[in-house]
Amino acid sequence: MGRPINKKYFGTGAGNQIKTRFKTGGTEYDGYILSQRSATRFKVTDGSVEAVCKLADKAQGALADGDMTITITDDAGNVKQITKISGHRVTVDTGEAIQWSFDNANNDGLAEIEEEGTDNFE
Repeated sequence: MGRPINKKYFGTGAGNQIKTRFKTGGTEYDGYILSQRSATRFKVTDGSVEAVCKLADKAQGALADGDMTITITDDAGNVKQITKISGHRVTVDTGEAIQWSFDNANNDGLAEIEEEGTDNFE
């Protein structure tokens, strides 16, 4: 699986929860990660509905059941889909590996990952 994501980013009350969009039972939900199963598979929830989903390089509204998305914004303001996440590195749809944080201080080389409860990238 590679280096797992720090558990402090998971679950209710975690403070900084990684925002996800996932689909289960034919419905898409905005939610967050509860636990990591692999570098591409996570248990997620919106606070009431739970599912185990796999990262997919798909747009909102195009997810299949069992798919989830996480996006980042690079220093240039480009939004990219994450295809793999491990520790503080993500692999994005272009194949590049980028370090991430929750705060995007332009030109720091880190991509910003969105926190659950925010609505910046939709």
